[in-house]
Amino acid sequence: MGDRETQPPVDDADERGSARAERMPLAPPRDDDDGPPPPPRPVMSDDTRPPVLRRIPVPRVVTVARTLWILSFVLGGAAVFIAFISRDTLITELTETIGRLAPGYSEDDVSALVDLVYWVSIAGLGLVITIEAVLLAFVMNRRGGARWVQLPVLVLQTGVVLVASAFITVGDWGALVELLLLAGLALAVVGWVLCLVAPAHRWFRMKDEAQLAAFD
Repeated sequence: MGDRETQPPVDDADERGSARAERMPLAPPRDDDDGPPPPPRPVMSDDTRPPVLRRIPVPRVVTVARTLWILSFVLGGAAVFIAFISRDTLITELTETIGRLAPGYSEDDVSALVDLVYWVSIAGLGLVITIEAVLLAFVMNRRGGARWVQLPVLVLQTGVVLVASAFITVGDWGALVELLLLAGLALAVVGWVLCLVAPAHRWFRMKDEAQLAAFD
């Protein structure tokens, strides 16, 4: 047999080392390397003004309705204040009136009934004014549904005014208290009707317009 061609042995360790060296990333540059500086970073700010919502101006009819509602609150509050400061006179008048109408009741029963109707009238008026003021705030924030909540509140106010007119409109200040209560109720009804007219209805349904913000 002829002599076979001899080949030098291959070192597997050297081959693995060479392959590993080829896969390794380049070494990071050292601080003493002379090279161009990195380019500056781009400016991240944007001069474009952000969009904001422009409020739709309140129509005149809604402004008038708000004024009427506020006057209604003032008149109702004035009636409650007068009835409160003239409590002694009212209690005396109511005691005599109820005593004549119900002679079979004792003085304690009449006194308890007078206190009940007096404080129920005062509390009812105060509660109605508070609820209507809250609903008016929702209406002015363009919550059209608050208008329909005001309707049963107006019905409640009518009942409270009728009850109060029967019990706290006696004495020297009775005529003034009754006038304030009826005038406040009338102004509230007119204010509610004005919130239903066409300009007000369109204002409740319109959406705010987008515009660019102004930089100060």
